Amino acid sequence: MDKLNQMIDGLNLWFKSVDYRYIECNYVPSYLFTRNEKANSIIRNIFRLLPFNIRIYNKHSVPFTPQTTVALLKAFSIVKNKEIIYKLYQRALNLRSCKTRYFALKQGIQISVSLYENTPEDPTPLNTVWFGQFLLDDESQVVKDPEKQNLLYSISNYLINELGYVDHGKDGVYFYYGPTLKKEIYNASALISAFLIKVGEKYNIAEFAELGRRGIRYIVNKQNFDGSWFYAGNPERPTIDCFHQSYILQALYSVKDNLDFDIAKTLKSGIEFYRKMFIRKGQYIRPQRYDKRYLPRNTWLFVDVDSRDVAEAIVFFSKYEYDPVMVNSLIDYLFDKFYRKNQGCFYPEIFIYGKNRIPYSEFQAWILYSLYLAKEYKYENSINISEFCK
Repeated sequence: MDKLNQMIDGLNLWFKSVDYRYIECNYVPSYLFTRNEKANSIIRNIFRLLPFNIRIYNKHSVPFTPQTTVALLKAFSIVKNKEIIYKLYQRALNLRSCKTRYFALKQGIQISVSLYENTPEDPTPLNTVWFGQFLLDDESQVVKDPEKQNLLYSISNYLINELGYVDHGKDGVYFYYGPTLKKEIYNASALISAFLIKVGEKYNIAEFAELGRRGIRYIVNKQNFDGSWFYAGNPERPTIDCFHQSYILQALYSVKDNLDFDIAKTLKSGIEFYRKMFIRKGQYIRPQRYDKRYLPRNTWLFVDVDSRDVAEAIVFFSKYEYDPVMVNSLIDYLFDKFYRKNQGCFYPEIFIYGKNRIPYSEFQAWILYSLYLAKEYKYENSINISEFCK
C-alpha cells in the first residue's frame, strides 16, 4: 500500500502545483497550424513523438482542456473532495461548446490527427460522456440533483439528436465518434451506448435506454472471432490496441445487467483476449501497446508502453473483473517504470527510443483515477505473480 499512497500523494501535490492544468498531448501552438489538414497532422505528430517539451509553457497561459478536467472529476469524486470537485466542475461548465444546442464540452484546443481535425470550439463527445459518467457516479453533493438531472438529459439529447447515430436495423446502432468523423470507432460508441442506458434506467426514459441497448448490440456484433475489437471499422485498416479494449469491456461490463440479451459469452471471450495483451517480463506483468498481428496506427509504432494501457488495466481489474494479482503487478510496474519520484508525476509513455519526459496532464489524471480506484477496491500489496503468464 505504501507505493500506492506515495504515488497518489505525489500526484496530488503535482496537480496542485500546476493548478490542475497542464499541456495535453494533442496541444500544438495555434500559430503553427496551416490550412492543410495533412500538414497539421504531421506537425502534431512531430510534437507527440518528441520526448521533451519544446512548447513555450506558462501555467497561466495553458488552455483549459476537457479531458484532464473530466478525468480529475472522476478521480476526486471517488474520495469526495468537495473543494476540488467544485473547482473542476465550474471549469467544466466553462468548457461548454458554443456549437451545440444541448450540453457538450468543447475540444478546448485545435486537434489535428490522421482521422480528423477539430477546432477548439467543436464539441468533444467522448469527453462529454466521461463528464456524464462523473455526474452519474458522484455522491459528493457538489452538484445538486435537479442540476445533475438537467445536465444528464441535455448530454443525452446532444448524443442522440446532434452527434447522431447510424441505424443498422436488427444489428443495432452506431454512435458517431465526433462532429466531423463518419468512420466507425467502436470504443467511443460502446461508452456512449452504456452511458445512455444508465441515464435511461436512472430516470426511466425508455428512448435513451433502448437506443443504448441497440448501441451495445452493435458493439457485440462487431467483436472479432478471437474476442477482440478493432479500433476502427472499414475502410480503416484493422488495428488493435490495449487500453481501447479496456474501454469496450468496461462499457459492456457496466451494463451487462441492464440488457434484454445475454452478453456473457462476449465478455468471456473479450476478457480472455484482453489478458493476452499482457506479458510477463521479469518480475512484472505489463501491457503490450498494440496487437503485433496488425500494422499499428501512426504514433503507436513508436510507443512501447502507454501509461493509459497500465491505468485502464488497473481500472478494469480493480472495479470490473477483480484480480489482485494483476493489480498488484501493474501497481509495481507503474511505480518502478513510470513514476518520477522526485517530481510526483509520471512519464506518460515509454517510447521505443526512451521515456517521454513531458508530463501530459490527461495521462496524469487517468493514472490518478486508476490509483484511487485501486485503493477503493482493496488493492493488496503482497500478491505473488509467479503463477501468472508462464
